[in-house]
Amino acid sequence: MTIQEFHRNFKVHFDKVDSAAYPEFLDGEIDIYLNSSQERIQKQRYGKNNVYRAGFEEIQKRTDDLKNLVVTRFASVAVAPEYQYVSDNVYRADLQSLFTDGDLNTAATETYQFYLKSIAQTCDTNACCSWSRVKQVQHDDIGSIIGDPFNKPKKSRPLVFFEDGDIFIWTAPNHTIDGFQVTFIKRPALMNIGTYGGTLTECELSEHLHEEILQEAIQIALENISSPRVQTQAQVNTQQTE
Repeated sequence: MTIQEFHRNFKVHFDKVDSAAYPEFLDGEIDIYLNSSQERIQKQRYGKNNVYRAGFEEIQKRTDDLKNLVVTRFASVAVAPEYQYVSDNVYRADLQSLFTDGDLNTAATETYQFYLKSIAQTCDTNACCSWSRVKQVQHDDIGSIIGDPFNKPKKSRPLVFFEDGDIFIWTAPNHTIDGFQVTFIKRPALMNIGTYGGTLTECELSEHLHEEILQEAIQIALENISSPRVQTQAQVNTQQTE
């Protein structure tokens, strides 16, 4: 469904072809409803706040819903001085500045939103480097890991945790992190019909999801103008989508 079709169908389904039953909406207002709907549905598909208590990739339908938003990019890494008291092998991956190549030459245009997985390139003192999976840990576990010889980070399995908007990577002693690749769900572009400022921007979510986005946008609009207000957030969170 193109952005023009979104707008046309919104007007047809919402107001029954200009019957004046509800106020007319400007193009910018319709885009706001469409983008609010897109955000609601994206978060509902990613999380487990639904009737199945199933998250992203646990049900194929939900995987297909967000497949266009899944990207893999590289992040620059640097030593994290704030964690010197823990170890001199903690690095910080900058999620605000991502790249499409491992050499960090071409900046990525996507905005990081939801983490899926990552791998890190660990090098020893002999410049022997290898890529390996990482293990995500909670902040509560960092203190206990320091004194636990069985759970400390290894070259083949660095530890990662989130802080201050970035990912921190903790590797084994006498090793460095020279590369970091992260797979995530990006923030979708805001739809814009291009008639009131900005460039025309289509919906990035999967085609089969467009009708659901449209219907949810109409519900949000009704919620804003109806009296009493129609509460739709609970409905989208519990709807039975496969």
